[in-house]
Amino acid sequence: MLKLRSFCNGVQPLYFIQSFRHFQLFSTSTSNNQEFVNYLVESLGFSSGQALSISTKLARNRQTRGAKNFNDFNMCKNADSVVAYYTQIGVELLHIKNTICSVPDILLAKVDKNLKPKTEYFISLGFSGSDFVGLIKTNPRVLFHGLNTAIIPSIQALKEIMGNDYEVSLILKKSRQFRLNSVSKTLVPNVALLRNYGINIDLIRRQILKVAYPFFRNTKFFEDAVARVENKMGISRNSPKFMLGVHLLKSISVEKFESKIQIFKNFGWTELDIVTLCRNAPLTFALSEALIKIKLDFFMTKLGYESKDFSKKFFLLGLSLDKRIVPRHKFLVVLKEKGFIKEYYLDRAIKLSESNFVKKFVLPFKEVHEVYCKQANMSLETLTVELSKLNSDVV
Repeated sequence: MLKLRSFCNGVQPLYFIQSFRHFQLFSTSTSNNQEFVNYLVESLGFSSGQALSISTKLARNRQTRGAKNFNDFNMCKNADSVVAYYTQIGVELLHIKNTICSVPDILLAKVDKNLKPKTEYFISLGFSGSDFVGLIKTNPRVLFHGLNTAIIPSIQALKEIMGNDYEVSLILKKSRQFRLNSVSKTLVPNVALLRNYGINIDLIRRQILKVAYPFFRNTKFFEDAVARVENKMGISRNSPKFMLGVHLLKSISVEKFESKIQIFKNFGWTELDIVTLCRNAPLTFALSEALIKIKLDFFMTKLGYESKDFSKKFFLLGLSLDKRIVPRHKFLVVLKEKGFIKEYYLDRAIKLSESNFVKKFVLPFKEVHEVYCKQANMSLETLTVELSKLNSDVV
């Protein structure tokens, strides 16, 4: 007699039922399509496990859409035509396999009716074969939009915003959150809102190229964020930092932003101090609350900085505490204790690049080379090689 373990809320029985349904689908679809599984293994080089997984997914997808069974659809012939087409336009087999893994449904597509027109359209925008595969990996559903009803209108609208095909292709290649059907619904009105605020289109384009997804947020949310940049953060719409503020407030909630402001107030910052920070370094508020507390505690509690000390040194809060600030602080303390330097200026020292820091504070003092190695987590031999290079540059 088969016994089922009982779990809360019937989770275990439900899991059993789902597993049984999957087993039925697997046994009927894949066993009846062993030829297709063999094709994936022998012609494309997939492992048996990968081939079974791809075959099962396709069977499930076709069943969900109410399509014919595998027996009534020549999967091998259709898949072979898809592979042959992409090979013909210069896509390597490895890229084709990666695409199939990301979007198995591509093997169901009709080349002449579906793939070829869409592929040729993207190639006309400057996509190479491998670029096109990258697009599919980033936006796997892009080929399942209608060419004339969705793809072309959306790309044209994006082109009107960005001004050229090249930048359009850059956005398509790197933006996982990019959705063609959201261009007219969110991107276009959000860009129009910024333009009405008097924001230069070049600034908007640069921000979209950096991170496109915030521009696809709900327009009401986007409008609230833009208003808060000016009213709450005190950043003028004419400031080059305005778009940074917009990017920040599109990414975090009002509650989260207010919570971070309260942390600064808890360390004695005034409203004016905080507004000045917002205007000069808005992305400071992109740091986690925990990290803000740790950095303020280090500078203000341990080192005795006051809020006014940050008025022209906001970069202090943006640098890595573990990788740069603390190690250099400890090393400067050693130098001062040994009498190698008279004054301790941490803010000047941490602004230096690593090579310039080594040249100025490590190279001249052989007695502390080992100390630096421990703090930089490198061997003395490695440091010796690096110092010899720097020494030759100095000479």
